[in-house]
Amino acid sequence: MTVRLFVYGTLAPGDEAWPVLEPWVVGEPFADAAAGCLYDTGRGYPAATFQHNRRSLVHGTVVTLDPARASLALDTLDRYEGDEYERVSVRTESGVEAATYVWIASLTGCRLVPGGRWRDRR
Repeated sequence: MTVRLFVYGTLAPGDEAWPVLEPWVVGEPFADAAAGCLYDTGRGYPAATFQHNRRSLVHGTVVTLDPARASLALDTLDRYEGDEYERVSVRTESGVEAATYVWIASLTGCRLVPGGRWRDRR
């Protein structure tokens, strides 16, 4: 079974936490987006909320997890993401069904990232 993951912040290729995810990835990552809002938590990592009826987009990358190790990869990532996030499923703009991490902690003090791209937040 193919397991895809939509990442939009520090786990994205080339970002600081990519080494946490990279060992589990097979194939080529590709750019995509999902309906929702992206926030800067002010702690060096983003928060995203996903709503299918939103006009705004969270831009990120879809990666495919090694099918033989996908369950272990997701367990590892769940621990890495901690109690501020919850793993959910989203349908991306290109029609891919992917797991992702939605922010479930308070948005108090978080700042909306215009354009929904983590790398463009500054």
